[in-house]
Amino acid sequence: MSDAWRSEFLEVYRSYRIADQERYYGRRSRAYERARRWSVTATAVLLVAAALLGALGTADSQRRAMWAFLAATVSAVATGITSYEAAFGFERYSRQYRDTQLALRMLDVRGPQPDDLGGQDGDARVQEFVSGMERLLRSEVDSWAEQSRESEGSGRPDRSGQAD
Repeated sequence: MSDAWRSEFLEVYRSYRIADQERYYGRRSRAYERARRWSVTATAVLLVAAALLGALGTADSQRRAMWAFLAATVSAVATGITSYEAAFGFERYSRQYRDTQLALRMLDVRGPQPDDLGGQDGDARVQEFVSGMERLLRSEVDSWAEQSRESEGSGRPDRSGQAD
């Protein structure tokens, strides 16, 4: 292959494969981070509301049972949101997507530049770069699959493929 073809291939690969994957992982990371922030904010607001309802119950003795019921209900909703966030793991998924995005970026930056592609080993450098990048992307898919299997609980296959 010619040096120009290698440079063009590398530019297209970086634009359409690597940059696209970086954008995808970045969007997913931001979406999970927004969900985490929303759940933390909603929980805080609901717990403050529950405290206010409890204070109203103290101040209004005629409707104390109603205020206590409302305070308990609002607290239960806040607990439900917190439990959902903890079970789903918004923060963990956000961090994993961000880490994958940064790993892609790091591998891209360390990859060959158009100036490095001259000579007899230019093809080997391009192939090594593409293979490393695809290996990273495949390993991310494998780690996501393994994590989802681990979150299923008992009866999951262990590393040998045998059931627990």
